[in-house]
Amino acid sequence: MTPKKKQPSDLRIIDNWLSTSEFLVLKDIFTSTTCNWFVVNGISDNTETMKNLNPLDNYMFAHMVYQQYTPASQYWEKVTEIIHPKLKETCGQDFRVITRIKCNMYPRTPEVVQHPWHTDSSEIKGMRGLLLSFNTCDGYTGFADGTEVDSVENRAVLFDSTEKHYSTSCSNASYRLNMNINYV
Repeated sequence: MTPKKKQPSDLRIIDNWLSTSEFLVLKDIFTSTTCNWFVVNGISDNTETMKNLNPLDNYMFAHMVYQQYTPASQYWEKVTEIIHPKLKETCGQDFRVITRIKCNMYPRTPEVVQHPWHTDSSEIKGMRGLLLSFNTCDGYTGFADGTEVDSVENRAVLFDSTEKHYSTSCSNASYRLNMNINYV
């Protein structure tokens, strides 16, 4: 699967970002019966755009791995031992520190539903994002320039997380599962 529009220069898409073994370790963590998922009522903090969603579809599940420079999950060490070196390799000098790692699980909807526009943070200048897809489905992530990047297993999308973007549900899988990593 390829992006639905031409990639802008600031957006990088890397298929098979992790080795198969590293990817499967992470995927197994977040699809295991021991991983706790928490209901998030409201997919975005943007109350104006939330009015566009059917209230029955206005939720998701989240697993916070790392937040505000503090581990928030029993899986923190395993996740960072895989993610940290790979981010250093991928971003080089443009990577200094991880600020947040959050896994998102969007339940299936009868049709793909576009979620509200949002930014991951506007408080940290130069913050970047890396979205890692754990499953292939018809969901995608949209960006302000019109680019839509399909959810493809082990695909990483690197982007400016201070810029508006949106997620979607999926209609051809039980859920859409990804990991959102913010870093500077």
